[in-house]
Amino acid sequence: MKKLILVRHAERPEIKDNDVGLDVLLTDRGKQDTRRFAQQLIGEIVSIKTSSIGRCVQTAEIIAAETGYSVDHIEHSKLLGNPGFIIENGKLAWKQWQEKGYTAVNEHLLSATQALPGFVDFTVAINTFTQAILNAFQSSKDGTHIWVTHDTMLATFVSRTQKAPLSLSEWPNFLGHVIVTLDDQGELIYQYHQ
Repeated sequence: MKKLILVRHAERPEIKDNDVGLDVLLTDRGKQDTRRFAQQLIGEIVSIKTSSIGRCVQTAEIIAAETGYSVDHIEHSKLLGNPGFIIENGKLAWKQWQEKGYTAVNEHLLSATQALPGFVDFTVAINTFTQAILNAFQSSKDGTHIWVTHDTMLATFVSRTQKAPLSLSEWPNFLGHVIVTLDDQGELIYQYHQ
């Protein structure tokens, strides 16, 4: 069976207001939580991809070390962050968070149909990301793919692949994830774990 786990990085310190936090790394607890998360994974890991942001890379490397996957084979993907599949222009997207506030932008990411300036059209973004998952499944043997990303990428994707959009109270926690599998009819099945 082929499975993909799209997971938010582990715990990091709070990011200061008006800061993107590109240099913010995992806490000691985040590292420990990642080890426990990785130890619960079942089956062979066939790929690990990550955002190039340090806390995602740390999460991916810990998962690799705990599961026996070669750290040298971890791939960095711009779809997963920096900028991410929902971001068209990072500076313009960041301006939305600064001007409108986190709550307003995050609610928009969960349920709006029109993208804000700096963001990719939601239909295009979700289709692009879904195709990347299908391509991973088509080109691999059975096993588990681990893709490490950020809360905004995970939340936007999950909200648009569920029967109803997520609410802010369902926003992904650290190591929150969605498990994606392919059914016998070739349809993707999603199981969200906050």
